[in-house]
Amino acid sequence: MRLGFFFREALGSLRRNWIMSLAAVLTVFISMAILGLVLVMQDNLNSGATSLKNRVMIEVFIKKDTGPNEIKAMEAKIADMSEVKNYRFVTEEQALEEFKERLGENADQLLANLTTNPLPASFRIFVNDANQVDAVAARFFDDPIVDNSAPGKTDGVSYAKETVRKMLGTISLVTKAMWGGTALFAVAGVLLIMTTVRLSIFARRNEIEIMRLVGATNWFIRWPFVLEGFITGFIGSLVAALAIWGVNFAVFDWIEGSSLRFLSVQMYPLWLQNGVWPLGMLPTLVLFGALLGAVGSAIAMRRYLKV
Repeated sequence: MRLGFFFREALGSLRRNWIMSLAAVLTVFISMAILGLVLVMQDNLNSGATSLKNRVMIEVFIKKDTGPNEIKAMEAKIADMSEVKNYRFVTEEQALEEFKERLGENADQLLANLTTNPLPASFRIFVNDANQVDAVAARFFDDPIVDNSAPGKTDGVSYAKETVRKMLGTISLVTKAMWGGTALFAVAGVLLIMTTVRLSIFARRNEIEIMRLVGATNWFIRWPFVLEGFITGFIGSLVAALAIWGVNFAVFDWIEGSSLRFLSVQMYPLWLQNGVWPLGMLPTLVLFGALLGAVGSAIAMRRYLKV
């Protein structure tokens, strides 16, 4: 019965102070819309990072005079490495054919004077994690069948060392910055909701004083305001979730139907995301927004009530 009373009081307050209530809803909407954008951007960033990591390749060039048994031994060594996701052996002939394809129509004319194939055979190795590239590549530096141009050099093992390091560093930095921004906006949302609720409380300060004088407990006075903040947060975050998901869907649908499909924009799920947290856009933003509203209201009441 009391819960119904609290809800009626909260809804009545929202109707009476509809301008301040609208301001609170807009505050939550902006805060949760920013959080929704962060979730969508991070999802696409993670997808893009995974795609880039999967393309990181180590190419190990083999000396010309290497026998088949030595090549088989090298292949067995690679196959036994737990860090290796997959690999491929490219013969000298295959390497030359690939080179001709890159040269295009003039390949035969440009290579007409070659009497022998100058390109070595190689193993092309892909690792499970881009962070493992350095460790895996180092295992081939001193291998006797690797085609290093001179003693002490490791140019027979080719991989984009600096590119990989910069890529991993950039991904890590952007991810941290995005979550830092999310935390900052969450704090800003609470502060803005607190300010809006305090205005509502100030407008009803005489009513609150009368309730205290007739013996109402602090929690009896506090609950309608907490529910008011909860409802405000719920409405604002619900609209934000639907809006951000709608924008995500529109962009995804537009890119899928255009010549920009190579951008590979990810569609953030509305309800569930593989059964793990964070959930889909709607439950994540609604739960977070409603919680922010309730917490902001509860904190705002501390100025007027003794805990």
